[in-house]
Amino acid sequence: MNPFLESIYFRHACKLFDKSKKIPREIFDEILEVGRLAPSSFGMEPTRLIVVRSDKAKQELYPLCWEQPQITTASEVVVFKSLQSDLIPPSEYVKNNTRRRKMDLATYEVFCNRYGGYLKARGFVDDKIAYWSALQAYIMATYMVGYASYLKIDTCFIEGFDKRKVEQLYGLDTFKEQVSLIVCFGYRAKAQQPRFRIGIDELVEYK
Repeated sequence: MNPFLESIYFRHACKLFDKSKKIPREIFDEILEVGRLAPSSFGMEPTRLIVVRSDKAKQELYPLCWEQPQITTASEVVVFKSLQSDLIPPSEYVKNNTRRRKMDLATYEVFCNRYGGYLKARGFVDDKIAYWSALQAYIMATYMVGYASYLKIDTCFIEGFDKRKVEQLYGLDTFKEQVSLIVCFGYRAKAQQPRFRIGIDELVEYK
């Protein structure tokens, strides 16, 4: 079997990790690098990460995630933060992002018009920018989870958490950024349970 496809079969929502097994630091740095290099719409790179590593930090997060055991048993817990207000053009963040890509002023103005037009056409304006920004976090998380599975490292997406309380825990200015997602990484404590998926014929439609 193709090694990457094999890793996809390996992946499952790990509900309980082996707390005694830690991901080597250099290996987890590779997973973070995969996240850094993941694509983002318009290359805006709106996602930032908090790596929750210490037992104390995990215990603080645990009750805000409905006491799910993944939080305290995982080797690494990653909180995905998403920028919000700075993503609306024109802004210093957008300007610095394009400057990093060596755009001149005229090209920057064309980019802002195109980028702003895209956000407006998709309805991602004002407070709705949070939805678009969160989508970018999911893209990064998917790349990281895929690579972790390739390394035979287990993962679990955590969407069950008290968003406002987690944002308060990390002192976020919720006008500027939000918590979009939490993902746990580690090694499974018990065998993978069977997964039930719809068939490919039900999934895919050809035109």
